[in-house]
Formats: sequence, structure tokens, C-alpha cells
Amino acid sequence: MSEYIKTEYGPIPNDWKVTEIKSIVNDNERHSFIDGDWIESKNISDEGIRLIQTGNIGIGKFIEKESKRYITEDTFSDLNCKEVFDGDILICRLADPIGRACIVPHLGTRNITSVDIVIFRPDIDKYDRKFINYSLNSHIVLSKVVSFSSGSTRQRISRTNLGSIRLPIPPLKEQQKIAAILSSVDETIEKTEQIIEQTETVKKGLMQQLLTKGIGHTKFKDSSIGKIPRNWKVVFIEDVAHINPEKLSSRTEDSYELNYIDIASIDKNNITRTNRHLFKDAPSRARRKVKTGDIIVSTVRPYLRGFAYINAKYNEAVCSTGFAVLRSNNECNSDFLYQVVLSDRFVNYLTSNMTGSNYPAVKSDDIKIYNFALPPKDEQAKISNILTEYHNKIQIESNKLNILNEIKQGLMQQLLTGKVRVPLDDKEELPS
Repeated sequence: MSEYIKTEYGPIPNDWKVTEIKSIVNDNERHSFIDGDWIESKNISDEGIRLIQTGNIGIGKFIEKESKRYITEDTFSDLNCKEVFDGDILICRLADPIGRACIVPHLGTRNITSVDIVIFRPDIDKYDRKFINYSLNSHIVLSKVVSFSSGSTRQRISRTNLGSIRLPIPPLKEQQKIAAILSSVDETIEKTEQIIEQTETVKKGLMQQLLTKGIGHTKFKDSSIGKIPRNWKVVFIEDVAHINPEKLSSRTEDSYELNYIDIASIDKNNITRTNRHLFKDAPSRARRKVKTGDIIVSTVRPYLRGFAYINAKYNEAVCSTGFAVLRSNNECNSDFLYQVVLSDRFVNYLTSNMTGSNYPAVKSDDIKIYNFALPPKDEQAKISNILTEYHNKIQIESNKLNILNEIKQGLMQQLLTGKVRVPLDDKEELPS
């Protein structure tokens, strides 16, 4: 067994060291640990040198945005701006989370960054850039950053405090091997994210086509929502579904045990967790009973798409009054109605009918009068089967993504603190 030394992160191998971030910089490099530039709206132009903003800084990765901002060459010179280069590490001093960092990819532009972002250039003769980036984005370091932050309304960390935070650092070869392992997991995560994105794009296009044009139709008619197949009809949700059909009475026995679904239970249209309560201890909003085949629609901030289909696992559960419960009748296939609920048109309709600024929501009555095109039942089934197949593929890949992220977090916890050592090559092994 190798010997360990005690640190604020727990025991680490004795051939590791704990080093302040500001000491990791390349002393020969200009602007190796410095804030970006104070850029005001009057300085912004339509083209020129790109301004990298806090929203571009993800947890360990650069996030590209459709909207980009620039300054002119003259502004760059007048303000004596600091240029950001490919491979620089950018650390965001604002939430969320404070201290997240990314390596600047090749963007094809000259770049600067905003004042709430630190430009960080490690000494690459001693430190592996990817390893440092992983360390900065680890849970243990991000938690440390929060403890050094200040501000009542908007927390941030000063560059001085950020620079004083220490990182556990192994020898360079081990840094490189750890970074390679984590990069391999990241590549798999990225491929899975791409599959999800591509499948969502295909499904979105199919939904637009199938929910308005159906399958194989050549004859159409005008309707209140545009042209639809001749044998379809326009209906309101209240025509084909009961809204909030069952609720718990206030006289329910205290000992009644319920399986409670609230908005926090929903993640990407999946019910990921529920809470068990006795009625006497349950939240006051735990009132709406659901059955297999029901659809629950979050009426609060519906643009977040807190919608889910109730499968057999959650039969007889109870959901919050923050949901509207839709129970389809014999005229409408519940799977088809669920696809209608997932459509952009439905979400946009709810969003446009929200009221309230602090707690924007829609009423169940708004949902009742949403109109859509309804095909015959046999075609409803065909359409829902096609869309459900894509929906299920997205769910499978999303579950895979969750597992990969859990694996990555576990590896980071083990590898970045030396709890698990990695062999350097086929001949040389580290002590364990």
C-alpha cells in the first residue's frame, strides 16, 4: 500500500501535492490568470472579435449559442482587451455553478471574454490542461469554490479567492492518464447526446407531419386549424378526455397511504421518483388521483414540459394539484393524446395563455379548450405507435446517458483524489 497524506480533500497519495490554482499558471505566459474585459452594450458590434460570455461556459465543456456578440478591432485596441486563445481554460466566477470551467475549442475567430470569467493558462510542462479542467469541474472543487463565494443576491467568487483554492495534483504522467480515461467517457457521453438530439429532431419533424397530415392521405379539407385529412375532425381536449376526473376527499382517512407525484418527480417526460406519505402527513396539494393511461400536464411554467404518461407502475398514485390530469375517453387513444400533449403546438398554446409573473401558470379550463385534429381510432393507433417508438428510443438513450454521467462522476471522485490509482503503461504500475 502506498502512503497517504492528509489534506482538505481527505487522504491523497504521498507522491501527489496540493497546489493553489494561481501557482499552476505559466509564469512566462502573459495574462496567465486574469479576468476578462468589461464590455458594455455600447461596445457591441455585429461582427469582429467574438465576446465569449458566461453562458458559453458549461461544466467542463464549451456551450455554443446561436446568439453571439462581437466588438470591433478598434474597440479591442481602445479598451486594451486581452485576447483568448484556443486551449485556454476559462473559469466562470458567477453561478451556476460558480467556478465551472471549460477549455476553449477552435472557434475560427479572434476572441475575448467578459470580466466575470478568468482566463487561466496552466504551465503545460508541469500540468495537463485536460486534467486541470476535470479537477476544476469536480464536485469537491466546485463545493470548495462555493464556500469561498460571497454576495446576497448574486453570488460570485473573487479572482483572488479563486486563485487561493487548492487542487490535488498527481505527477504529470498520471495526470495525463487520468485525463485520457475521463476523456474516453466524455466521448461516449457526447455520442449518446448526439443520438438523442438527432432522434429528437427526427421525431419533431414526424410529429408535425403525422399530427396534421396523417399517414398516406391525398385528400384534405379546410378546418379551423388549417388543412387536415378529409376523414379527420377538429376536437377540443374536453371532447375526448375527462379533466381531473378523481380527487382525494378532505375526509380521507389519516392512515391512507399514497404514492405522491409532484413536479420534481418529472424528468424529460419520465416519472423518476415518487414519495410515500400517509394522508395526514401528505402535502396539501396531494389530491389528484391517477390511473394507468392518464396523462399529467404541469400547469405551472408549462414551457418546461413537465408532462408524463401514467404507466401501470403508478396506477392509483396521487399527483399534485399543480398538474392537470387528462383521462381519454373511448373516442381518443390515450397514447395518441399523449403525443398531442408533447407537441410544440400544445406547449406554445399553454405558454401563450400563462398568467402571473412570479408563478406563471395556466388553468385547467385553458387546457379543455385546446383544439387539435383527431383521426379515426385505427389511424390514431398507427400514428402513436410510430411516435412512441421514437419516444422510447430517446428514453433508452437518455437512461444510458444518466448511467454514463454517474459513471463519470464516480470515476472523477476516485481518480482525481487518488483513491484509485491508474497504471501508467504496460510495464510500469503505480502503487495501490
